[in-house]
Amino acid sequence: MRIKFADLASQNAEIRERVDRELVGIHLNAAYVGGPQVQAFEQEFAAFLGVRHAVSVGSGTDALRLALLAAGVGPGAEVITTPMTFIATAAAIRQAGARPTLVDIDPDTCNLSPRALRRHLEERHRRSPHGPRVIVPVHLYGLPVAMREIQEIAVEFGLRIVEDACQAHGASFHDGRRWRCAGTLGAAGCFSFYPGKNLGGWGDGGAVVTDNDELAERVNLLRDHGRISHYAHQDYGYNSRLDAIQAAVLRAKLERLPGWNRRRREIAESYCELLGAADLELPAEPEGLSSAYHLFAIRSPQRDAIRQALLSKNIECGIHYPVPLHLQPACRDLGYQRGDFPVSERVADTELSLPMHPHLTDAEVRQVAEVVIEALEQRPTIFAGEHGRSPAISTLPPEHGE
Repeated sequence: MRIKFADLASQNAEIRERVDRELVGIHLNAAYVGGPQVQAFEQEFAAFLGVRHAVSVGSGTDALRLALLAAGVGPGAEVITTPMTFIATAAAIRQAGARPTLVDIDPDTCNLSPRALRRHLEERHRRSPHGPRVIVPVHLYGLPVAMREIQEIAVEFGLRIVEDACQAHGASFHDGRRWRCAGTLGAAGCFSFYPGKNLGGWGDGGAVVTDNDELAERVNLLRDHGRISHYAHQDYGYNSRLDAIQAAVLRAKLERLPGWNRRRREIAESYCELLGAADLELPAEPEGLSSAYHLFAIRSPQRDAIRQALLSKNIECGIHYPVPLHLQPACRDLGYQRGDFPVSERVADTELSLPMHPHLTDAEVRQVAEVVIEALEQRPTIFAGEHGRSPAISTLPPEHGE
């Protein structure tokens, strides 16, 4: 029997009755783009996160691009981010007219390293004439970045923060006074509602969240052709609107998200207990950070042998991400080369994502752990990719990719 990496069918079974009811109203009113469903979702998502505004858009990539534009990023600007992320982070920066500058990650959390960021800024490395304007920390795998430290650095160097929270729906961090949701500390937070996310629709979607009224108004303008009335347009904007069907699905799933995230944490705890004695690097969760466990990412030089063992037992798994940004063909113009970000490269060569979704059974979790342990005990001689470099391949069905 197959153990799925993600189980969207089981999610759909839970929400089917409510979505069916909502679809009747959508079809009766023929309100397919915008309208009451989208407005209700924006209000509910903002309330869930504890922010003033949630502006829905067409995708997570659009959320990043429009948030950067609304934050004043444009041609000649420099935006600092991490090499260990999906290409959309860099693409959004480029689409805003800016240049991505990369800083290596923390070896324990795999997130942007505050220490490396400070060192980079103090040494005044500049990849554009005007220097850095914005930091885009990525809450990778669902674990928040060390936001208190990042914020202190941003304030000291006069930089704004736009959070890439596309994998961190419901993740949280402690700001020294209270727990806050990932995506709520910077000038803006950006979310993706790609189907495989903790909160995913039946297609693409995204949102920009913020407490800044002007930034929210600017994103709202840009997402709809710069429109200020039906045929009047204040700016050259974009077509990046969430449709009503996606909003109805997201509203139904948002209602269940806290429970689904609790189950993800239970599964993560079971994995850690079952694999605690194995020769692996398990996900870290430092004090003051609470992961949403979008992914459960282990690391091992035996990564490819573990992967093959899992696949041979009909257990789906994934690699996130086998090629860091600075080694992507699309990013060659940034001028980086192999060896520039050794921590990111080591993670890329050794990371493996185990099945993680709220409908995994305890028996399935035990079976996955048993196969991982068995693969490690066999001490295979094949390591992660030729010469320690990981192959640029996907181990997920297409519908579960990024």
